[in-house]
Amino acid sequence: MIDVLIAALVGALVVVAERARRDRRRQHREELAALLLTTLAPDAARGEPRNLLAWRAAADAARRMFPDAVRDIERQTGEAFPFSHDVIDDAHARWTAEWLAWERRHDVEFKQRATALEAELRDTDGSTPATRARLAALEDEKLQAYQQRYEEYVRVGNGLTALKGRDDVRV
Repeated sequence: MIDVLIAALVGALVVVAERARRDRRRQHREELAALLLTTLAPDAARGEPRNLLAWRAAADAARRMFPDAVRDIERQTGEAFPFSHDVIDDAHARWTAEWLAWERRHDVEFKQRATALEAELRDTDGSTPATRARLAALEDEKLQAYQQRYEEYVRVGNGLTALKGRDDVRV
């Protein structure tokens, strides 16, 4: 009889311990999901393209390290973790609009500088090799600035496209 009581007590303790373990695991996943969401939410709300890309490595690491928590987040929100496709689309649109505005300002600025330099050169007989060198230097500066900015535009644009098109997103 005592053996049966001891076995029942041990069985009850095992059941209680297993329930406590499951509850701790669920609670840990919920806390982890909350931490992941609150960490990334401010940048997602702003949708700043460079910030979204800066978080990509951390989000991918979280996806690998905590797949259950990420699946829970995606199942509960119905959106891809860490940023929804709408957030990425908005960031991409903003990034393109910023590029077009910069390109226009860049063009206007260098047209103004070239016009000013040409006027100065007309007043001082601008046919010397030094004059041609100044015009060439201005044109080179314009092209270098454009090239640097365009490389960044393409890099960030491609990064946003890749962030949206990841194969591992299962909503």
